[in-house]
Amino acid sequence: MYTKPLCTLIFFLSLDHHLYADDTQLFFSFHPLNFDSSISHLQDALQHIFSWMTANLFTLNSSKTEFLLIGLKNQLANIHNSSLDTSHSARSRKFIFDEHLTFAGQITVLSKANYYHIRQLRCIRPYFDSSTACTIAISIAHSKLDYCNSLVYNLSKSQLSRLQQI
Repeated sequence: MYTKPLCTLIFFLSLDHHLYADDTQLFFSFHPLNFDSSISHLQDALQHIFSWMTANLFTLNSSKTEFLLIGLKNQLANIHNSSLDTSHSARSRKFIFDEHLTFAGQITVLSKANYYHIRQLRCIRPYFDSSTACTIAISIAHSKLDYCNSLVYNLSKSQLSRLQQI
């Protein structure tokens, strides 16, 4: 309800966005040759959003603000701009995106979580037969692996095809 004007402003600034609770994510796609003008547009848009938030008694938490440029390795290697402090990865609803969409960070986190939970099964293993223990282990692994599966599939399919066309 209170974010409707913010959505309108973001739309007016020609940015895509996603709102989730108190989290606002902005998405901006541009051709690498237009990097400088696109970053200027993004910085102006952020200034408008900051002004709107201040006028409406909201606070932009700069310590949680991250910039993630996603592209092919050769595209990102050609970008040299010291005025923009970018992250190598960012988290979106417990999912870790990295700058090359390799999902390496996400795979590492999932592997550690699965390993932890499966090792915890040792405590209760004597109380189950072998079949039940296997079912529990598979259920744990599946629930972790399936999280955001459709998001990853749709994003990687559409974004990678668009990146490869550039």
